[in-house]
This record gives sequence, structure tokens and C-alpha cells, in this order.
Amino acid sequence: MVDFALDYGVLHSARKDLHDLADEIGPTLKSSDYATLGEDSSGVAGDVFGNAELAAAFSTLYYRSKHPMEKAEDDLRKLGDTFGAVADGFFNIDAQIAEGAGVMGQNLGLDDWRGKHDAWLGHDKWVADNKLWQQYLANKGACDVDDISTLPDFCKATDPGPEPTDPGPPPTDQVIHTPDGGTVHTTLTLDDKYNVTTEKTTVTTGGGQTYTSTTAYKPDGRSYVTDTTYADNSSSHADVTINADGTGTMTVTDGDGKVSTYSRSGPGAKWDQTSGEGMDDD
Repeated sequence: MVDFALDYGVLHSARKDLHDLADEIGPTLKSSDYATLGEDSSGVAGDVFGNAELAAAFSTLYYRSKHPMEKAEDDLRKLGDTFGAVADGFFNIDAQIAEGAGVMGQNLGLDDWRGKHDAWLGHDKWVADNKLWQQYLANKGACDVDDISTLPDFCKATDPGPEPTDPGPPPTDQVIHTPDGGTVHTTLTLDDKYNVTTEKTTVTTGGGQTYTSTTAYKPDGRSYVTDTTYADNSSSHADVTINADGTGTMTVTDGDGKVSTYSRSGPGAKWDQTSGEGMDDD
């Protein structure tokens, strides 16, 4: 199977180049000497060219080129918009994937930090357990008795493992650099128990396209609200409710105020649209 790769950065650059070309055509047509002499009705063009017939021929050339140039300007902008829409569409999909990789701080190592932090909070217990363990290692023979009721406490000791150390503050900020010179920047806000309350991810390409998603988690720890701004400055607001059994509902409102609703049948099930734009007629 042939691999297919689409460089939306190139498409994004193509949009800019086509718009820049359209911007050059506009002034040339509307406010340059070419337009001034072509539309002249005061006789100045005749003085410039020194010949009335030559001035008339130039005027004819101008009026014959005026409509194609105006159309070219408009078509260049439309073509640029088409390239840009494709670039933004694919970028938004990739950005959602990149943003999803950091959900709940998994990619920042927050869960690992919690384990180390809990171990550090139990440092005093580790000291006591390690003391008994060291006594056991030095006096194993004392534990080899028939009457277990006479066993010293250290005979019940187990290896407490390495001494826990202070892991420092929790990881709440991460920047990943992408091959195209862009970044994926994730920032977490935590409550006093180090649970994630908000997560913001901004994906930026080397060409300047930006996708930003901010998720605020509700008190139940399952449900959330996500606000997203896409590369073309469109936006969406998603309010998601996840029930204890994994079923859920989602209401999505786009930047124009159009509302669509979805539901899912259980944990990991896909979201099925239940109302809103884009549904099949049946």
C-alpha cells in the first residue's frame, strides 16, 4: 500500500502566497499608472503617449484586461481560501490528536508524580519499616524458632524498597517541539488534592497555524466542558456529561450558535449524533 502524506504547512503557505499575489493585482488595477491612463477621459493619456491613436489603443487594452484581472484577483483569493481550508482542516484533526494525548495529564507524568509524592509523605513509615528490615537482615537466626509467639517484631519485616525522595512540585506544564518547528504546549491546573481541574493545550505549527483547546473538569471527575478555537478562528463549546456507568451525553455549540447533541451507550463507545446539523434525513 502506498503511503500518503499531506503537508498542510505547504498548503498554508500557498494560501498566503496566493493572497499576496491578489493583493498585488488589486493596486495594479485600481491605483497604478496603468489604471490612471487606461481610464483617462481628460486627454492626459494622449499627452503622455504623444499620439491619440496610441492612447486609444492603450485604453482598449486596459478595458479588455480589466475584467480578467478583477476576476483573477477574486479567483486567487478563492483558490487561496481553498488551500487554506484544506490545510486548516487537516491541521485541526492532527491538533486534536496531539491535544488528546495529554488528557488528564497522563503525558506529563502526573500519575507517576502522585505515586512518588505519596511515598514521600509516608517517609516516616519507611524509616520505621527500614529499621525493622535492617534488624531482620542482621539477626535472621533469631527468627528460626518453632514457637512463633516468641518471634521478635523484626521477623515480620519486609523490604521497604529504596528510600523515597521529595519529587518536588507536580508537573503542570509541558512543551513538545515538533519536526516542523511547531510546539504542543499543555498546561494543567490542579486542586489541593492534585486532581486536574483544567487543562489547556495549544498546538502551533512552524507556519503559524494555531489550535487551542481548554477543558474544565466538573466536580464528579468524569464530566467536562471543552472550549476550542480552530486554525481558521472558528470555535466550538462542548458540554459533556459522563454517568457513573459510562453512558454519556454531549452538547456541542459552534461559533454561529448552532447546536448538535450526541450520546454514547457506555465506556469507550462512540458518540452517536442525536440532533443538529449534518444528521441523515432518516
